[in-house]
Amino acid sequence: MRLVLVDAANCIYRAFFALPPLRTADGFPTNALHGFAQMLRKVVREERPTAMAVVFDAPGPGFRQAIYSDYKGTRDAQPEDLTAQFPVARELVLASGIPLIEVPGFEADDVIATLVAHAPPDAQIEIVSTDRDLMQLVSERVRLLDTMRDRRYGPAEVEERFGVPPARVLDVRALVGDTTDNIPGVKGIGEKGAAQLIREFGSLEALLERAAEVSGKRPREALLSQAREARLSKELATLRTDAPGCDDPTQLQLRPPDAARLRELYTRLELRRVLEAFDAETSAAAAGARGGKAARPAPPSAQGAFGFDAPAGGAAAAAVDEAAGEEELVAAERAHAAASAVPAAALVDVAIRVERADDKAALDRLARALAAQPRVAAAFVGLAGTGGLPAEPAGVALATAPDRATYVPLGGALRAGELSEALAPVFAGAERRLVSRDGKRIQSFFAEQGHAPALPAFDVELAGFLLDPAAQCTTPALAAAHLGRRVAAFEDVAGRGAKALAPAALPLDVAAAWAAAEASALFALEAPLAERLERDGLRALYEQVELPLTAVLSSMEREGVRVDEGVLARLGREFGDELARLEVRIYELAGERFQIGSPKQLQAVLFEKLRLPVQRKTKTGYSTDEAVLELLGREHELPAYVLAHRRLSKLRSTYVDALPPLVSPRTGRIHPCFHQTGAATGRLSSSQPNVQNIPIRSEDGVRIREAFVPAEGGQLVSADYSQVELRILAHFSGDESLREAFRTGADVHRRTAAEVAGIAPEAVSGDQRARAKAVNFGIIYGLSAFGLAAQLGIPGAEAQATIDAYFARYRGVKRFVQETMEEARERGYVTTLLGRRRYLPELQSRNRALRQASERMAVNTVIQGTAADLMKKAMVDVHRALRAEGLQARMILQVHDELVFDAPRAELERLGPLVRVHMAGVHALEVPLEVELGTGSNWREAH
Repeated sequence: MRLVLVDAANCIYRAFFALPPLRTADGFPTNALHGFAQMLRKVVREERPTAMAVVFDAPGPGFRQAIYSDYKGTRDAQPEDLTAQFPVARELVLASGIPLIEVPGFEADDVIATLVAHAPPDAQIEIVSTDRDLMQLVSERVRLLDTMRDRRYGPAEVEERFGVPPARVLDVRALVGDTTDNIPGVKGIGEKGAAQLIREFGSLEALLERAAEVSGKRPREALLSQAREARLSKELATLRTDAPGCDDPTQLQLRPPDAARLRELYTRLELRRVLEAFDAETSAAAAGARGGKAARPAPPSAQGAFGFDAPAGGAAAAAVDEAAGEEELVAAERAHAAASAVPAAALVDVAIRVERADDKAALDRLARALAAQPRVAAAFVGLAGTGGLPAEPAGVALATAPDRATYVPLGGALRAGELSEALAPVFAGAERRLVSRDGKRIQSFFAEQGHAPALPAFDVELAGFLLDPAAQCTTPALAAAHLGRRVAAFEDVAGRGAKALAPAALPLDVAAAWAAAEASALFALEAPLAERLERDGLRALYEQVELPLTAVLSSMEREGVRVDEGVLARLGREFGDELARLEVRIYELAGERFQIGSPKQLQAVLFEKLRLPVQRKTKTGYSTDEAVLELLGREHELPAYVLAHRRLSKLRSTYVDALPPLVSPRTGRIHPCFHQTGAATGRLSSSQPNVQNIPIRSEDGVRIREAFVPAEGGQLVSADYSQVELRILAHFSGDESLREAFRTGADVHRRTAAEVAGIAPEAVSGDQRARAKAVNFGIIYGLSAFGLAAQLGIPGAEAQATIDAYFARYRGVKRFVQETMEEARERGYVTTLLGRRRYLPELQSRNRALRQASERMAVNTVIQGTAADLMKKAMVDVHRALRAEGLQARMILQVHDELVFDAPRAELERLGPLVRVHMAGVHALEVPLEVELGTGSNWREAH
């Protein structure tokens, strides 16, 4: 008997966390199911079991909880997306004809141990799991199989892993404990020390009896004082072999799969690659039954981490005779490996033919060939630079098919200028050919080399982001989701962190292999992503806003922003003086010196010495975050001073000290990098520096803007949408009172306060207006009565009464909020005015906090996401208008609802009206969009 036992929870968990958050078109999560389905197929195909079972944990507590009530008591709640996939995983197992076993009161590990104990003596057993507890079962006839890494654990591998043979793994585990299952172990003894002790004394029992003989003081004392915990830990970790109903091997026989049911499941779950392979196998089996040739499985080298069924591709694949014998199959597999230039380090599961163009003549021939192709996918190696300026690339791969590419190395016979000279004509003009993952930076590369940047034909990353902004939109993630294809991340070949190789330091064959695999996958991704964009109603947003925005952002990043380093130096001195004064006052109030930036030391001062009330506990003690310090500031002076010190320190380190090193020595400017895929609502984000986060509500924060200045002889111009999110709320809600306020140009917060209170607008006090403003904006962000009470410093009942009064007056707003939540629950997602989607699976969560958070996100996304869409479209329109008018003014920053321009003084009169017209007229709403303009010699003055 060849018996395969699958630890279902282990495999499903690993698939869930290894694969990107894949979803069906209606939002159902499928990443764990995708990996689990592939794993089942891979195991059946490659292990060829004569008997098999997939073992699940039965719901409810087991016998270990009766022994130790805190067993597994520290585990976090299982993610809702994972929980939803377990019932469907059971369906997949049953439809596959594989026995499914679960025993109430027993964990899957115990059931597997029982099945192993009752298997025939001559059975060869493979346990599909990476659970260390199961390693105690390993023997000459029992091995553990890690399908993701294609690694098997026999007795030698277990001993290498733990330092003891499988029979003693349980003793080591009892000493070490298990934080995941909350098994205590013996504190102070690590895995290496435990293995050494067990090797020396033979067993846990012998070790505890002779604990006084242990040479090290720390482990000796730990063993003497924690013998009870050690024995308890061994009892908890011991796998039982008496799970009822698991002593009959005949129940492990495989049955014919239910083909119709499997096909329905694969189709419903949108597991396209699995379905294609399944249909191919079904057709081949039918042909075999009719006397035709039976198709053989793909060579193991063509399988990915979860056994993705990728076509071998290329001439080598065509050489595989579907009816060949074992010798021919092995030869074909070797030919397949030889035909691919991709090394094992590149971690791909599709054969990629890689050619090289190493000199100018080869590059010119390649450019002529590419000019005849309708699409060319490009993957640059090392194009990312500091901020928005591109770096000198180490090379580029260019693909015109999903399984072949040409790599052009740079730095040797060829330079970046020669590359751009050859390729610029290929990507220029109306016939857009470029398929890329970072079209913005590629445009910047060509522009920096003196060529007019070409807009990509397709940007894979942008398309993936629009389809699901919560999912990863890297090439590996998108290839796995839409192609069933495994592609390496750059870090997989170059390394991570401090030990990572620079792109130029990569071996040429490795760089070529990675870039070719990346470019080939990009080429293959255009079709399925374009189809999904069309189906989800996102093509217009993609083509009219997101894709043309890449050209705008490329221009902004290259233009950069001038900063006055003299202003920063002055601010640095002033902030330093103020921090010193704050420190003196903090030490006076605390009655001692302590490290202000240390949460531990601050906790001791606030809660132990001053005995201020604890607001919130954390895993490491008591919270001292900003919200807590603000609450504590009502009871004592010290928290307010600490908060002021913290904010000023952050300003100095994040901007005053950090901006000068970001100034490019070539341009004399900083070049922030703007990200289109950074926020699920669609808002832009930025880095190096993050200009979005410069505070504007504090005097010190606003002063940072004084350092942002125009070019010599110019002015900065700020164009800011006025209350755009409230105007969008008025548009969506249909509330006539709110709409009327914007149509007449009234102070909307004063009018809100007057209407809610039933008084004349001129009678509204400053406090009443502040409350109305908090509620107006709070509705957008799903502000609760608790949050409003904390913000305004009023009782919770009063805050709730304020919100109730608001909704009673603005019934249209209340209806919009309710309908948005209902629609989101029904569809699983919300959409903005221009069709952007955001999936909100936690709306169905049993966890009330998660569900309420998703409800707030639903309303916020519709409004804030629409504001983001309108801003992006306005940027595209204004950028085009500037070019059409031949103006020298340049858009240089986008922050929240504001655009900033660097303009010659002579253009100011023309620039202001042009910007206002295009921003205000970006899209027709039921209320007018207003744009406030300002100019100045620095950003603070302009704003």
